Amino acid sequence: MNFQPELLALMVILVFAVIFLLVFRAGRRQAAEKKHQALTLGYEVVTTRPSQLISRAESLYKRGENSSIHIDQVYSKREWGQEFFIFDVSDSNSDDSELGSEVFGVISDQLALPHFSLTTLPGFNSDSLIGGLMEGLLDKVLSVAEKYSGLKRIDLDDRPGFDEQVIVFGKDQSAVKDLMIRIDLGSITSIKTPLHITGMNDFLTVDFSQMGSYKDPELDLIAQHREFTRIIRYFIN
Repeated sequence: MNFQPELLALMVILVFAVIFLLVFRAGRRQAAEKKHQALTLGYEVVTTRPSQLISRAESLYKRGENSSIHIDQVYSKREWGQEFFIFDVSDSNSDDSELGSEVFGVISDQLALPHFSLTTLPGFNSDSLIGGLMEGLLDKVLSVAEKYSGLKRIDLDDRPGFDEQVIVFGKDQSAVKDLMIRIDLGSITSIKTPLHITGMNDFLTVDFSQMGSYKDPELDLIAQHREFTRIIRYFIN
């Protein structure tokens, strides 16, 4: 069957329009569900981005002098004398702009953290599709931590068995190792989806979105928040 070039072009445009509409609608449904779950958890929508969150996020996510950190989709609540946040973070001056989606954060005077980054890597076959995605995640983590954040990889030689499950970076090796001693890494690595934990001074974040295609489908925002509050306890003094 032969089609005129104009008709073929119109069909292609219509196909892309339908795809765009479906993606747009899915995105709106996802945003609405995210808002519903955040409100269910007691968070409130923040229309003016909190300066205390921005300054701390920049200290963790800033990638060199040309980096421009942008915080969006912020929800917050105050509980137990601590400030809790859910937010998206991106670098508006980078081609790889998204740095985290639905990141959980807490500002607490019960935290006194050295600058560190911890990423879990559940067991995988590097030759598989998931393995390839995990390899990509690993490369990204290594690049960001060493090139942009000025952090150095820390070997957990006193925590045998976790060298293939956890990647840790930090500026003060001794302080980060002392921190890791009191962390239940087994409990953290038992979470099926990869997660990225970062901290500095009174600020801690947990990001379950580092590889969305590998995320446990049962780990919705409410379930993530439950894991987040459990993880916080390991880091509080």
